[in-house]
Amino acid sequence: MSALSRDVTGDKTADDTTRSGRRGQNDYIKQKGKGLTVRCIQRSRSASSGSDGKDAPGEMVSALEITNVDSVDKVYRIMTEHMKLGGINPKACECMRSFIDGNRNLEEGEISLAITLYDQALAAAQGQTSQLSKGSILMKRARAYLKRAANHRTTLRTLVKDLSDTVPSSSTVKILYQTASTHPALSPSIFNRLASDSKVQQAKFRQIRYRHDMYEFALLHAVQDSLQATQILSQNAKAWLLAGECLAELRKLKESNQYYQRALEIDPSIESTLKSVMEKNRVSQEFLDAARASGFSGDTLRLAIDVAA
Repeated sequence: MSALSRDVTGDKTADDTTRSGRRGQNDYIKQKGKGLTVRCIQRSRSASSGSDGKDAPGEMVSALEITNVDSVDKVYRIMTEHMKLGGINPKACECMRSFIDGNRNLEEGEISLAITLYDQALAAAQGQTSQLSKGSILMKRARAYLKRAANHRTTLRTLVKDLSDTVPSSSTVKILYQTASTHPALSPSIFNRLASDSKVQQAKFRQIRYRHDMYEFALLHAVQDSLQATQILSQNAKAWLLAGECLAELRKLKESNQYYQRALEIDPSIESTLKSVMEKNRVSQEFLDAARASGFSGDTLRLAIDVAA
């Protein structure tokens, strides 16, 4: 695991830092028996970074890279206790720890916990880490909200199927009414049964509306995070692709294609894949426009599309 690089400036030179790193390494191996490595990396750092997160040529500084360590806490302890390095921000460690734990939980399907950890990472990142780091966290949290939305949609489809199973077919309703007409004594029980079924159907429909609201709420969070990420990572094609995906899920198809187009401008190599996606958005938008023109209400149309998608 590569984690927690620390810039070394001031009186120490790169060689001094490398020697210090080697002493820390030997001490730690002697105590723990693990084959970790400490590297001193030379890189250029400008006084300020651009909106794309890239540094312009400037001051040469050194950074320490520690590998073969399985947690941020261990990296922090190695650098502060064993290597005796100062100036390491605990908030940066907290941000990285929450981010890494969030990624692991997202991969394991623990979506709610992943979102909570990304929330913690963003809180720790305020004023502590680079905008580039914040953009990466936002992208991951947007992806987590997309997965939450997908889970809501799966439940939504199940609820709709359950509702459809309780609705009698037109032929069944016709037979019931004919039976009630020819056998008046059975009418009360037949209509009581229909009324009872109607109450069950209404309850199921309320569940459907609630689940659909939760689905859209998760999508709104995903869109918000992904759009904010494009402002921070303005030259990152993946950020624009993610925003386009989130907008498409929310049925903002024209806006989605605008973000896809920006991603294509940044990275022309994705054209073959992206053109078909943009064409699908265009065709879907034409269908939506035609459905609205036919008098379908917005709520009904959104629910029908989200269940069928």
